[in-house]
Amino acid sequence: MPTSNTGQEPSRVLVVEPHPTLRTVLVQRLRHDGHLTAAVANAVEALEVCQEQSPDLLISAELLERSSALRLAEQLRCPVIVLTARTGAEPVVGLLDDGADDVLRKPFGLEELAARCRTLLKRGHSGLQERVTVGPLEVHLLLRQVTLREQPVELSPREFALLCALLMPPGLVRSRQELLRMAWPPFSGGPRSVDTQVLTLRRKLEQAGLGEGGGITTVRQRGYRFSLDNLPAS
Repeated sequence: MPTSNTGQEPSRVLVVEPHPTLRTVLVQRLRHDGHLTAAVANAVEALEVCQEQSPDLLISAELLERSSALRLAEQLRCPVIVLTARTGAEPVVGLLDDGADDVLRKPFGLEELAARCRTLLKRGHSGLQERVTVGPLEVHLLLRQVTLREQPVELSPREFALLCALLMPPGLVRSRQELLRMAWPPFSGGPRSVDTQVLTLRRKLEQAGLGEGGGITTVRQRGYRFSLDNLPAS
């Protein structure tokens, strides 16, 4: 792992991802936050890179050649964010129960990954915030589940990522470009994609009982914001 001679040591992050394009994009984004970031394609290379010093955080694809993210994290003795392509809540629950510090489902937004890295590095092994609650709306970040007054709200993975972006924090105006960075994979989507997904998310939240617009308002020439100021009484 690379080291630094600055007064305050930056966090050391290791990315293990077989796909070269995704690996490069992840490194660029993490270095933008000031992390000392190395990237390799497999577990053998990861162990070679970390012979002298383990990383502060491992970000790894779930399945690796002759290994896995969890096995590698155990060998390196460091917290791990597992990147998985599996869908549904059960694989996420299984990975968390087996020792993952966080799980991120592909495809994911770069800003979401960066935020989870910052939080996990701050909290060490204490884990990430699991839920965000705004009034009667509760979002379970790890299981990717949403409930309103304890009733489930079914959202697609993209709608869920978009809602999370609007809730970080609620009330803040997010431009379309910000939402693209936070809720879409690299090199995908555009402003019209944001508008389309906002429309479908609004409809679902309206139908669930969040009132007209589902709590999402359009701020002219700026973007979108989420607020429950006008939430009707239950």
